[in-house]
Amino acid sequence: MLQRLLRAGMLSGLIVALLSFGFARAFSEPTVERAIVLEERSAADHSHAEEETIGRATQRNLGLLTGIASYSVALGGILAIGLGCLHGRLGLGPRSTVWTLASLAYVSLVLVPQLKYPANPPGIGSAETIGSRTELYILLILLSLVSMALSFWIGVRIRRSHGGMFSVPVAALAFASMAMILVSALPDTSEVPSDFPESHLFTFRAQSAILQLIVWGSLGAIFGQLAKRILDPRVSRISANAEIPNA
Repeated sequence: MLQRLLRAGMLSGLIVALLSFGFARAFSEPTVERAIVLEERSAADHSHAEEETIGRATQRNLGLLTGIASYSVALGGILAIGLGCLHGRLGLGPRSTVWTLASLAYVSLVLVPQLKYPANPPGIGSAETIGSRTELYILLILLSLVSMALSFWIGVRIRRSHGGMFSVPVAALAFASMAMILVSALPDTSEVPSDFPESHLFTFRAQSAILQLIVWGSLGAIFGQLAKRILDPRVSRISANAEIPNA
């Protein structure tokens, strides 16, 4: 059963990658191109322009598709494993469980880290600080994930002892409190130049947020439907009967 879920999750990720690539290629890449032009102008003014090791044609086509596909397929596999571990333990159907996992993962892995360290287009940030900025971003992702797991455990415990009425609000409040502490405690790393166009920065960050919503929302919808066909006995029985030819 887990193998079927893994295949379905990875297939869902591949389908999502195609959808996400279409959005990124049509909307995000032109924004990236404009940011690169600004970066090249700034580099020319300071006489330290760097030569690209990989051409832009490869980056915005094969490179972009490969990156999105790897990301989406991996997420689909992770959701499949999570569903295999939690199916039947939350009192939810397969599709609702997938949506719950996808929503919680999006909040902890994407939303909270982006609130503290939002996505930046090319040309923002010093090369000397990229290592420290990456470490802080990964640290926040890990701590946010741990906070979500702890809040989820609190919610499950409250549901078992006091029913489901208070479990979700208490768990949500616990995670919100821990997330606020994390966001406040970690240092800022903003290195946006004063002359960088604010409208361009806003557009890039908005498109990055929309792309993440497409990935996670599509995964929840597609994999949730496939998981229901695999795990729901009624759907599986109907599908099996449909495959049996009439005698």
